[in-house]
Amino acid sequence: MRAGKTSLSLKGAALVLVVLSGAWGAWAQTRPRAAAQPKGDEARFRAALEQVSVESMKGHLSFIASDALEGRKTPSRGLDLAAEYIAAQFRRAGLEPAGDDGYFQTANWRLSARDAAAFHLSFSGGTGPSPAVTPEQLGVGFGVAGFSFWEPAGELNLSGARLLKIDHANVPAALTREQVGGRVVVTELPAFPRGDQGRLLQLLREENEFLSRMRGLGSPLVLAFDRGSERVRGGRAPRVFDPESRSAGRNVPDLGFGGVQTAPLVVIHGAAAARFYDSLPAGDTQAAADVRIPAPSETPVKVRNVAGLLRGSDPALKETYVVVSAHYDHLGVRDNCDPSKEDCVNNGANDDGSGTVGVIELASALSKLNPRPRRSILFLTFFGEELGLVGSRYYGRHPLVPLAQTVAQVNMEQIGRTDDSEGPQVGTLAVTGFDYSDVGAALARAGELEGVRVYKHPTKSDAYFSRSDNQSLADAGVPAHTAGVSFDFPDYHAVGDEWQKIDFENMARVVRTVGRALLALADSPQEPRWNEQNPKAAPYIQAWKKLHGESRQ
Repeated sequence: MRAGKTSLSLKGAALVLVVLSGAWGAWAQTRPRAAAQPKGDEARFRAALEQVSVESMKGHLSFIASDALEGRKTPSRGLDLAAEYIAAQFRRAGLEPAGDDGYFQTANWRLSARDAAAFHLSFSGGTGPSPAVTPEQLGVGFGVAGFSFWEPAGELNLSGARLLKIDHANVPAALTREQVGGRVVVTELPAFPRGDQGRLLQLLREENEFLSRMRGLGSPLVLAFDRGSERVRGGRAPRVFDPESRSAGRNVPDLGFGGVQTAPLVVIHGAAAARFYDSLPAGDTQAAADVRIPAPSETPVKVRNVAGLLRGSDPALKETYVVVSAHYDHLGVRDNCDPSKEDCVNNGANDDGSGTVGVIELASALSKLNPRPRRSILFLTFFGEELGLVGSRYYGRHPLVPLAQTVAQVNMEQIGRTDDSEGPQVGTLAVTGFDYSDVGAALARAGELEGVRVYKHPTKSDAYFSRSDNQSLADAGVPAHTAGVSFDFPDYHAVGDEWQKIDFENMARVVRTVGRALLALADSPQEPRWNEQNPKAAPYIQAWKKLHGESRQ
């Protein structure tokens, strides 16, 4: 049992004093500012937060991050099972259903897929031997984190198209439409780095610029050669997209491309194909290609956020809301993996099964409060964070409670692992955009009471503000932040992220810290505000003013 909850059944007064002395010492180590006899709201809040249980969280996470849920990919059977489980826990806690279908907020989206077996590419007319290309060697567009770039919108069918060899990094400035029009541009593109988001975005923009220029010059296709692998790994899974905001068959984020259209990209893998590419002269060639990429087919799919409401107690303030959230999806099962020989399931225990369980556990604990906080608390778990925050962005476009009456959001991400790449993170909690609003200070005060150091990471807190599900509500003007323990840990986005590696004792302290901050925000008559002294908060201040009307200052 945790210190402070020891039950006593004693016969001697001396034994009572000894046990109480030990219990008080343990309490003092974990609750440095706790009063000897808490009264009023502090006693209520502490009693509720003490319901956060290590064993309960182990039970929840060992199921949510189990192989049975197959990595909770968006969309998948495993994701649906996780949604049903979360809804059952909200129901058990007595939360009000807050979705458009009970506890579910349902998005009617689409799956887009191409028949890879029908892919065809062949060459003729070159000076070197033409490689035999199989469908397994052909990749269409480029996919990362659920997004797809540079795919043809429909069917691509070319016959006898001449090849034009161009170094993508040194495109001749004088290149004309007469030289390029109707030709397939062949090139090599640099490999995208793993774990370096800044460099990844830079390369995406550079390659997008190259592909848009080739389209402008009249090329119907860019064919890139990848000599580093013999076959496509990934990129063949059906892609989910929102028909409200995506063109059919596309799933492209706003990365500053400005909606510029590009030539489609096909990547051919293998050493034999690379040798054919090396045999081609620079510029115009006598070689030609026949290419067929079938159009994507589409099927409907339902994806769901899960939402439950703890109604506030104040007659007026109960119509305002504090949100606590996490994403419950992950990456699913590894491509081209043999489960009889290796671990194939990306379980996502820390990312973000831990945050999901934190939301579940706080729903159970805070629902026992009597009386409840003045404001209402909305418990939310999102689909599709791994696809680019798509579940929370869907919520931002279709809020279940008015955004103008949503005073704050605390999103929990990766709160279970303490083995950070920068060293152990026991008793700490980092907040993204810590000083963008008053929410960071509220979390810091809660951490002081729970023995957790809540802090701003010197480089990552600001850099990661846009990389989790707080961003969608922040863009709408709501003071919204993500709280996490570890930014980078072993097994990130790998099969080793399993529930047995979670530091549940530390996770319980973190969840209680978040819970205490939620209670402070929900019980205060004052709304948190964006920090007008921080220039990085400027776009969110403008969004807040737009949300509430320019007259509100």
